[in-house]
Amino acid sequence: MSTQTRDVTPLSTRAALGSVDLKNRTAEVTFTTGAKVLRSSWLDGPFYEELSLDPAHVRMERLQSGAAPFLADHDASLSTTLGVVESARLEKTRGVATIRFAPEGVDPEADKVFAKMAAGVIRNVSVGYRVHKLSKVEGGDSTTPTFRVVDWTPLEISAVAIGADAGAIVRSEVKTNPCLIVGHTTRGTSTMEGNEVNTEDLAQIERERISGIRSAVKAAHLGDDLAVQLIRGNVPIDKARIAVLDVLATRDAMVPTAQAHVSIEGDSSERSSGITMGTTEGDKVQRGMVSALLARANPDLVKEAKAKQVPGFESVDTGSSDFRAMSVRDMARFYLERRGVKTHAMGNMKLVGEALTRSGPYGGRDDFPVMLENAIGKSLLAAYLVTPDVWSKVCGTASVPDFRASPRYRAGSIGVLDSLNENGEFKNKSIPDAAKLSISTATKGNMIGISRQALVNDDLGGFMDLAAKLGRAAKLSIEADFFTLLGLNGGLGPTVGANPFFHSTNGNVNAVASAITAAGIDADRVVMGAQRDAQNLEFLSLRPAVLLIPLSQGSTARVLNASAINPAGTVANAPNPVQGVFREVIDTPRLSGTRRYLFANPSELPAFVCAFLDGVQEPTLENEQGWRVDGTEMKVRFDYLVQAFDVKGALTNAGA
Repeated sequence: MSTQTRDVTPLSTRAALGSVDLKNRTAEVTFTTGAKVLRSSWLDGPFYEELSLDPAHVRMERLQSGAAPFLADHDASLSTTLGVVESARLEKTRGVATIRFAPEGVDPEADKVFAKMAAGVIRNVSVGYRVHKLSKVEGGDSTTPTFRVVDWTPLEISAVAIGADAGAIVRSEVKTNPCLIVGHTTRGTSTMEGNEVNTEDLAQIERERISGIRSAVKAAHLGDDLAVQLIRGNVPIDKARIAVLDVLATRDAMVPTAQAHVSIEGDSSERSSGITMGTTEGDKVQRGMVSALLARANPDLVKEAKAKQVPGFESVDTGSSDFRAMSVRDMARFYLERRGVKTHAMGNMKLVGEALTRSGPYGGRDDFPVMLENAIGKSLLAAYLVTPDVWSKVCGTASVPDFRASPRYRAGSIGVLDSLNENGEFKNKSIPDAAKLSISTATKGNMIGISRQALVNDDLGGFMDLAAKLGRAAKLSIEADFFTLLGLNGGLGPTVGANPFFHSTNGNVNAVASAITAAGIDADRVVMGAQRDAQNLEFLSLRPAVLLIPLSQGSTARVLNASAINPAGTVANAPNPVQGVFREVIDTPRLSGTRRYLFANPSELPAFVCAFLDGVQEPTLENEQGWRVDGTEMKVRFDYLVQAFDVKGALTNAGA
């Protein structure tokens, strides 16, 4: 899972300077209230995420050990480390931490931030965290699902300018007890402008302010980002309305550019000034630009992905598009101007650098970096899903919750029913566990670094191609791992217990080596069909479904499997007893010699399985601002492991 950041409650300011202790240079902060936050991924689109505050769901060791840093804007570098998280705890509705700054005079930047906190100028903090497990919350908005993070690690806390947790706001008007968190029902009184006010009244006032700001922004068609900024900034409703008018005036005064006249997928209305779009229009921009980039980089891959109905490609349009003629530079300029940033005086490097910076501490769902991640992610996914393979046709798949060995039990059989005489007593029959197996998973991955220079030079196609190659590599990694496993012990597979996977004691070897003939394959079929359960009570009634052979034997095997007449029969027009015995014949250059393998249907009894973490069967892409490169970095991670599972699910013959 990727490292996330969540902007949450402002600094609690109890006492004259609140929780800021000038002598000890510490401050107490609420680093999370677990509030629901809108996020987006290139694969699943928009979704809400909320953090569980159940102590069993939060790995607090890093915050409580003194190892977690206090940063500026989640910039994980030594120059932006302002202090450390000295202690932390979980309360019922929030997580609280004590921050200790560097000693005075050691770090001028830390001194500035601490002084602003003491003065109440910097009030918001944000937690950076890593997600280990998500649980979907049933009900709610069917178009935008909600996921609860039920296993996560807080990694760091940062000072930020704008918070994003609407339910965790300190009202700037409150003179005493200003640590009121709006939305909580804690009863009590506060003093506001000299009058005693019930905290529930304050909550109602705050709700009205938020509602008023959202209504004003919506009426001006300015989208959600401005509303969030005004709400997080504790701007009073009258000043918020003035701010809305200022934004409208600024937008109308913008210098028109070619990008400002773009029609958005079916919207033929002319725009004579800069475009400010809501969420729906932002999604259309995302789809249009992603389609344009995919069409330019690899149109054949897009065509194949659409033909194979790869998820997410139904909306990719490689035909005419208003964005097809845009360079990556033009797209970056377009996004900046949508945010109200004047770009006419910017150099190319500055322009791209600004566009790579998300609009706010979190970024928006239709930011320029998100669009790049979306396009590259789709290229990765398409290449993964359209790359042909063998393993998925002969291996089963499994989901494991973590990286530890997960037990799997196969129930034993009960044989046959007991006979009863006229007055006989019915007896209970136990169903024993025939075998205890275990599976686990592992991780593989690589990094893609996209520099600003490459974006300025419009070389994104090279990175799209690299993403496609990584997608193919992910599929072929499983393929290579499977054949490596199969090739152990001279082609008899991995060691299981004291013997190789394919061994006479397992009943999965036809000791009579034979060529690919009707008689040879029929003998293999009989050996597989004779397999019994672990108690040796019942036949498993297995039938071969897939024949896996070296490339040199492919033609012979396919002719034999398809022919109604025995190709090698000594009697003219003799029927072929093994016609259609295999649903698929696979020949591959990864095998050599004459040895062949027969696999039962993996959905019935898999001989080998590929275990995926949390059942995610595709590689995942994570994006963050470049730390090692001057640009942005994208990490490709794949959690899987191919392993032997059940010796009865396959058979081998050395061939001749």
